[in-house]
Amino acid sequence: MRSPLKLAAIPLAAALVAGCSQGASPTVPLSAHAFVRGSMQPQAKQTDLLYLSDVESNDVAVYSYPKGRLVGTLTGFGRPRAECADSQGNVWISDVDAAAILEFAHGATEPRAALSTPGSPGGCSVSPRNGDLAVAGGLNGTVVGVFRHSKHSRWRDASLYAVATMSNGYFCAFDSQGNLFVDGVDGSGKFALAELPHKGAALQSVTVNQAIQKPGGMAWDGNYITVGDAGVSSSVVYQLSVSGSTANPVGTTTLSGTTSVRQYWIDGARLIGPDYDAAVGFWNYPAGGSPTKTLSKLHGYGAAVSVMASMPPRR
Repeated sequence: MRSPLKLAAIPLAAALVAGCSQGASPTVPLSAHAFVRGSMQPQAKQTDLLYLSDVESNDVAVYSYPKGRLVGTLTGFGRPRAECADSQGNVWISDVDAAAILEFAHGATEPRAALSTPGSPGGCSVSPRNGDLAVAGGLNGTVVGVFRHSKHSRWRDASLYAVATMSNGYFCAFDSQGNLFVDGVDGSGKFALAELPHKGAALQSVTVNQAIQKPGGMAWDGNYITVGDAGVSSSVVYQLSVSGSTANPVGTTTLSGTTSVRQYWIDGARLIGPDYDAAVGFWNYPAGGSPTKTLSKLHGYGAAVSVMASMPPRR
């Protein structure tokens, strides 16, 4: 496997044959997103927050968490969809129309950074090891891009990854060791999963011994990589044990009453699942079943919990 190659030195399609390439400079001037602004109640920054993207209004609603009281709204996006957050409470929101992913500090009303993505961005995840940001999706065979976090320049050029067994990437998740997993579909539209090992140079195909109709969100639950099936009703989330190039299901969480949960968020013993066709539900995790709470005023897609940076981790 060769080292990542600069796009200026080799065409993208050729670079992707090797599995990885270097993208162009990622930073997008914030002036390009001047209309992305919001309003937030003054006390919002004093609590954990739940960010939910709404497919009808194309806004992002912000709720106190876990109480679920509306405390703010972010507007001006094209089509905000998947979300992720880091341990400092920074939230990333994928804007499909803008082909960019925007970062918001905890409780902020305007973005602090914007990164250009190779095509429409899918799901995202932040590495707990080094702060790298992974974004699923891309053009010309790219299934995931990884923006390297740097202490000196904050964001380095994106490394773009492809694998022969996947034509499109949908969602992704880092585990606690910094291994990156991405789901998507192969050339015939069937579910596919791949892994980029921590410090690895290429994506590796992973065989999943579980039928999945449509790739859903991914998350690390503290013990297992989880993958959602957004193509069944009710939606389900599978816990997978990965060994080498094989993933076996070790548990199933059924989100009763849902029709298509695309991107969920797991927070300890709680799962937040926005249903594309209905409400946003809270479930006991991994038990699942009927939701313990619902937020019915929006049709959700993405969810992320932003914790106050000054608060100690929840046990």
